[in-house]
Amino acid sequence: MNNRVLTIIPSLYDGGAEKFTADLSFEISKEYQNTTLIYNATDITYPVAGGVKTLEVPEKRGILRRLLRQIRIKNEIKGYKTQWRPEVSISHMLMANMLNIITKKEEKVICVLHGEWSIRTGKSKVLDFIVKHYYRKADVIISVSEFIKNSFDQYYQLAVPHKVIHVGIDIAEIERKAQEHLALALPKNYLVYVAGFRPVKNHIALLNHLEAYLKKKDISLVLLGDGTLRNAIENEISKLGLEGKVLILGNLSNPYPVIKNAKVSVLYSSSESFSLAVVESMALGVPVVATDCGGPREILLGEVIHEVELPFRSDYGVLIEKPGVKDKGYLSAEIDYLLDNKQAWSALSENGKKRSRNFSIQKAAAAYKELISTLISS
Repeated sequence: MNNRVLTIIPSLYDGGAEKFTADLSFEISKEYQNTTLIYNATDITYPVAGGVKTLEVPEKRGILRRLLRQIRIKNEIKGYKTQWRPEVSISHMLMANMLNIITKKEEKVICVLHGEWSIRTGKSKVLDFIVKHYYRKADVIISVSEFIKNSFDQYYQLAVPHKVIHVGIDIAEIERKAQEHLALALPKNYLVYVAGFRPVKNHIALLNHLEAYLKKKDISLVLLGDGTLRNAIENEISKLGLEGKVLILGNLSNPYPVIKNAKVSVLYSSSESFSLAVVESMALGVPVVATDCGGPREILLGEVIHEVELPFRSDYGVLIEKPGVKDKGYLSAEIDYLLDNKQAWSALSENGKKRSRNFSIQKAAAAYKELISTLISS
């Protein structure tokens, strides 16, 4: 275990990229000396294996101060690489990818794309030109789904080796945590939606879509997540008169008992690079109804590679149109189909469990370790 691998990520809490990076550290540390470097410290972090290097660089406001902060972060990363001398450095998400490439020394650099926001800046053509300039200096680019890889390749058209390694989940750990007692009063019958409270997740559109359905049916909606739109979502719940039908639980340290006991797991996003929430729900035997917004298509369609007419009921879940696209009540109709058809519900539950094994942390880690080994020996 003399070979050193450095992982760079802004923080180790909150999102799917952060959770995957933390879980991956346990697998990488079995074969390599691994240190995870973060530069946006949080009060709570996901457990990690190996060393952790936290850059104490306070957050700044204002364009100039934020720019100076990035320069300081860049210099500290460069200094740490000089001191620790990793053979491979892996970065996750756009800014960390840029910092990893800018500070490249003798090591091989792997950049991981976790979402459309880690492909292009969306700010200006000048910034996108700069991003393209740096990405071509990476040794390998990894996308977490074919959806992200195709988007990146179409946008930048680089000659850099680019491969897909799906993110993975620790299925055994999720199953164990799902059995833990949860001191919460939950509805008897409920749908669950696991997503940060951000515009792309369409919580308000979901509430409006399900308003009549929730009022009519003996079922509630549980929201797992938090974010800047929480007040707006709470106001919408009040405005629609859904206080007794929609429950916001925020970010739970262990959300899995809540997910496991849901009747259906809903994804109503406009864009998903992959969706750990979908795979976690499937691993716990909860049927999924998800919008066709990127990554969920790869998860739910399995070996189906041709275009399908939506809504589409696959062996692993139900795929529906994105919000605002031919929206004719498909979501509530597909939920009804599953709740009224025990045979279909049970089939999706069992098939989903089997399908989730394709997205285990062990499978993802094996692909990363093979790549790391290849780069070190090249």
